[in-house]
Amino acid sequence: MERNVFFESANIRRLFFKIAITGSIGMLASAIYQVIDGMFVNLFLGSTAFSAVNFVFPLVVVSYAIADLIGVGSSVIIAIRLGEKRQKEANSIFSTALIFILGVDIVLALVFLFASEPLLVMMGAEGELLEMSKQYLQVYLISLPLTGFTFALDNYLRIAGLIKTSMTINLLMSIGVISVEYLFLGVLKMPVYGAALAACLCFSVAAIVSFIPFFFKKTNLHFGRPSFHLSYQLAVLRNGLPTFLSNIAGRVTAIIFNIILLEQGGEDAVSAYGVLMYIDGFIQPILYGMCDSLQPCIGYNYGAKKYDRVKKIEKLCFMSSALICLLAFIILISMPQYISSIFTSNGSGSLKEMATYATFIFSFMYLSRWISYNSQSFFSAIEKPLPSILISLSVSLIFPLLLVPILLSIKLTGMWLNPVLSALCAALVASFFLYFYIKKRGVLKGENLIEEN
Repeated sequence: MERNVFFESANIRRLFFKIAITGSIGMLASAIYQVIDGMFVNLFLGSTAFSAVNFVFPLVVVSYAIADLIGVGSSVIIAIRLGEKRQKEANSIFSTALIFILGVDIVLALVFLFASEPLLVMMGAEGELLEMSKQYLQVYLISLPLTGFTFALDNYLRIAGLIKTSMTINLLMSIGVISVEYLFLGVLKMPVYGAALAACLCFSVAAIVSFIPFFFKKTNLHFGRPSFHLSYQLAVLRNGLPTFLSNIAGRVTAIIFNIILLEQGGEDAVSAYGVLMYIDGFIQPILYGMCDSLQPCIGYNYGAKKYDRVKKIEKLCFMSSALICLLAFIILISMPQYISSIFTSNGSGSLKEMATYATFIFSFMYLSRWISYNSQSFFSAIEKPLPSILISLSVSLIFPLLLVPILLSIKLTGMWLNPVLSALCAALVASFFLYFYIKKRGVLKGENLIEEN
């Protein structure tokens, strides 16, 4: 049986658990290395280095964002084309996307390398914080032309049905980052750039290994003749925009939050916010791994017009995400001090107290976060970028920034409460779009008469 045929013929539960569990394990491994990265930086380099990493990390994510846009946007189209049995076109889009990713990453690396210090100064960094932030960022930028392929190739492996291969590469990459970072920071006593160097070395190896399966005709997706038709490029951009805007908007929000936190509570407030991001960096990849790994399957079945299978897969996805978020809420609200202390062991008493309080409030976000996250992923998978974009911006930019002036009246408490209320508002927006597109426009019945631009 061809790998992609499994998408449209296998038992729904078997399909869901095979894809979702392997996807979640792969992303969970990524989450674990990010958590341990924070622990290592705090343990071996101290609280200032921890603050620097959290201060500059939004810029690291922004530097990868356009490559991610191309990877995700092309993946949606490729999966649907494979479902429509248009193999040659899928291969052409795949090859073209890889060329664009390389070109974009080279340009971004050069621009950011020259602009990094003025940008960090403009954000409010100075002294030791500025120097550490610059060192950390520049390592990522130098390696970007190769490491930028890593996460896009992960999408393509799953589309090709190489789900276990994707999981294995993610697992080995994460183990590699942890091992090399311990060597660099704990044994060789390298400064903060050692943490970035460890990650980039392992990302590079993962990218090279991920390319290998596509050189063989055994995969359902392989290299083809690139096509630079404008219609393809616009379709890729349109379908990649939700993820791109989520990455960019989320990091822009994080940058603005860091500036406000630096003014309101100094480095301790930035570090406390960093603790929340590390916690979410553990939970969010589990959701992402499940939803993102199912996107090729959903897109394939949608392209094949098997709408009942799409509904059943999405139902399991929503239920599983709700359960994951409920467990996260229970754990965080039960032991905020213990969890936050993992990242603040070398911090002051005031930092530990602040991080515990922030973690307790932040935990309530997970009561509603799963709704918008799953909805955004669903609309992206069926090539409906408009609702996905609006949901993404609602949770990552619009509501967080709208709530800032209102919640600042209660100072730092308002900053910790912001993600909770933003997630709730975005859940309402997502629920509206689900009702409108499924009930009113019949997107899963083949009845949608109005085509999106």
